[in-house]
Amino acid sequence: MNQSWDGAAGDSTPERLYFHDAYQTEFETKVLATKEINGQPALWLASTCFYPEGGGQPSDEGEINGVKVIQVYEEEGQIWHVLEREVKAEKVRGKVDWRRRFDHMQQHSGQHLLSQVCWEILRAETLAFHLGEAVSTIELSLTHLAENEKKQIEKRVAELVFQNLPIKTYFLDDTEIGRLPLRKKPVKSGRLRVVEIQSYDYSACGGTHVRSTGEIGLVKIVGSEKIRQHVRISFVAGGRALTDYQKKSEILDSLAGIFSTSLDQVINSVEKLRDEVKALKKQNRRLGEELNQYEAEKIIAESSGLIINRIFTDRTLEEVRDLALKIIHQAEFLVIFGLRGETQDHLLLARSETIAVDLRTFIPFLRDSLEAKGGGRESLVEMACPKNAPLEEVIQALRAKISPSS
Repeated sequence: MNQSWDGAAGDSTPERLYFHDAYQTEFETKVLATKEINGQPALWLASTCFYPEGGGQPSDEGEINGVKVIQVYEEEGQIWHVLEREVKAEKVRGKVDWRRRFDHMQQHSGQHLLSQVCWEILRAETLAFHLGEAVSTIELSLTHLAENEKKQIEKRVAELVFQNLPIKTYFLDDTEIGRLPLRKKPVKSGRLRVVEIQSYDYSACGGTHVRSTGEIGLVKIVGSEKIRQHVRISFVAGGRALTDYQKKSEILDSLAGIFSTSLDQVINSVEKLRDEVKALKKQNRRLGEELNQYEAEKIIAESSGLIINRIFTDRTLEEVRDLALKIIHQAEFLVIFGLRGETQDHLLLARSETIAVDLRTFIPFLRDSLEAKGGGRESLVEMACPKNAPLEEVIQALRAKISPSS
């Protein structure tokens, strides 16, 4: 995806060794300049194997004279190597982190193959590419991608991987570039670098790539979503695909063990458990409502005066709300309930329709007293506040505001 000029060696333009051999990881060169970038020392070198961030691909990492390279980026034709600490030398030796480099090569070459397959099968153009730390993504000019289409894409990519098609890179001038069936029209003009998957895909790109489709390995689509009226798919290739398969296989093996069943019966077991849980939740909700009814009647029978207040520690907000509503629908009361939750507390105010008090008038007081957020209507207000809020004091203050003699 990264369209790039050819960089020749010289004092002003660094020789990009990764253009000529992405498998080269060590080099020696001279330092052209130094500076600080965000407080970190950085080197501009006469030549480099380090790929600078660009075209959706992150920069390489590694070391220079034994000092860690934490970022590489290009600025006006200069490639700057940001270091963990200062290196003072006229000549340096660099070494690229091969594990990271090869991973990026597999993902980027996998993207080229995947993008061309999406064009071949669905006439979907790749609009954007991002090579992430765990998964990579491409945005396609589609409004929808069906599951059977994902499988069709994966199958076709696998066929091309098994063919072990050569992947080569070369530079062409404007006069020559027009003879190639480029998948995407170049943004830049002049001398461009082309990445070709033999007789199948041609792209203007400055990234690092493997030598053949066989080195890409398995390409697996692991997700898709709508974005900007298009479809963005997430994928993994090569070593990442193996890691993804191992992780999911481990999860399936664990589930099979938990359910004491075979792998092909795991889904059935999970669906059965889901149905049982739904039934139990429904039953629990019904029993909870019945229990709330009994509790509401008990509270009403034991209460005198206008206001009923309680603080609960073992209920959900839904249960507390249901209890309050049952009380005010059966008798003439104003209810103030506090709830101590796991991550935050709550305060709920509810009143019978016959009580002429607009509960919304207390919202500013609650916001100031509890740092609470929320709102409601005249007869019901719910506020959420930080954990361990002074609910007791605020409830007493509310009682005094609503009924000074309470």
